[in-house]
Order: sequence, then C-alpha cells, then structure tokens
Amino acid sequence: MKKIFGSPQKKNQEIIDLIHKTKINLYYLKNNKDFRDNILSNIKSSDEVLDIGKGMREKFSLIESKKIETLDINDYGSYPDIICDICDLEIDNFNEIKDKYDKIICIAVLEHVYDPFKAIKNIKYLLKKNGLLMGFVPYLYEYHAPQDLKFQDYFRFSRDALSYLFKDFSEVELFPYRGRFSTSFKNLIGSQKWKKYFEKFGLNILLDKFSNDEVNKVQSSGYFSLVKK
Repeated sequence: MKKIFGSPQKKNQEIIDLIHKTKINLYYLKNNKDFRDNILSNIKSSDEVLDIGKGMREKFSLIESKKIETLDINDYGSYPDIICDICDLEIDNFNEIKDKYDKIICIAVLEHVYDPFKAIKNIKYLLKKNGLLMGFVPYLYEYHAPQDLKFQDYFRFSRDALSYLFKDFSEVELFPYRGRFSTSFKNLIGSQKWKKYFEKFGLNILLDKFSNDEVNKVQSSGYFSLVKK
C-alpha cells in the first residue's frame, strides 16, 4: 500500500506554475550587448540605489541617481559603504533601512553566499514597493573563488531554481547569457580567453544558432535578471 505524506503533487504543480510564469528574454543571447547598460537605463535620477558587490565595475561611475551605496561582506578600504553579511543580517532590527532602495544591483553575488534564500529575503526587505532587483547569476560556469577564500563559491542557478528563488516577487524576467554551444566552448577554452579572443567578435551568437531557442533558454552560462518587488 502506498503512503502519501503531505501534498507533493500540489506543491510540484505550484513550482511548475512559477516556472511558466517566469518570462525568458533571449535578447542578450542573440546580441553582444552589455546588460549593465540596461541597468543604467532603469535607474532614475530620483532613485536611491544599492550595488551589492559593486558588480557595475567601471560603469559604476555612470550611475546617475539621488544616492548610491555599496555593500560587501569584506572591508576593502574605500569600499564598501556598508559592511555586512547579507545572509546573516537580522533585518527586522534595522527598520531604518527597510524599504529604503528603489533599485538594488546584485551582479555575480548570489553564487558566493551560503544561503541565497535568506539573502533574497533580505534584499526584498530593503527594496521599496515596486522596487527593482537587477543582477546576474551563473549556471554552467566554472568555480571562481579566490585561493584565500576571502569569499567562497557555493551555488549555480538554473531557470527553475531562479523561478523558485524569486517566488515572492511580482514580476520575474530572465535573460540567458550564452546558449548551449557557446557555453560549452567557453568552458573548454577558458572563460578569460573566450571573452578576449572569441566572444567580442560574436562567435557565441553564431554558435548558438546551431541550437534551438528552447534549449538555449535552459542550457546557458548564466542569467541576467530584472525582478520587481
């Protein structure tokens, strides 16, 4: 006699519905464009902005907003403005930063945190109503923590994982970065060589034409994301 504990099929259907609700946009897979320009275009002069990990890098100085702050777990001197563990932040004790930011940037950070679900919960807490989380996470990507382990490398995120991770947000749009073939070649050749010698000429776009869109949606190097609270 079979035993059934809880409502497994009901829960599974809820997850399927979340995945179907998630919008997938292939623009950055088919065009050699910088997603950070999309981030810049979404920021208004009246916005208060938080860049976790300062993933905007050389384009950080191009952000035009009312206020811009940075956050990191480590102290690098002049950076960051806020030092904290985004996973371990007892956010309920910090009401002054609740609903503070219009936009939060989180590029290549969530793979380096030990509890991405808690991190996302805290990030959502920091966002204003209808605020926007803009970022990137890797999926089929190499290990990339430093040897001194000043930060670590924990997780990779598929489309399905992101649909569930962002389940408490009102809108989720994912942009696959690289498809099935260019991701495979990048991993074989090496990330830095691939970017420097091949990708800048659009070889990734050419290669991914050999695979269909449905495969490229789920077999990608990673995902850019626009997520609305």
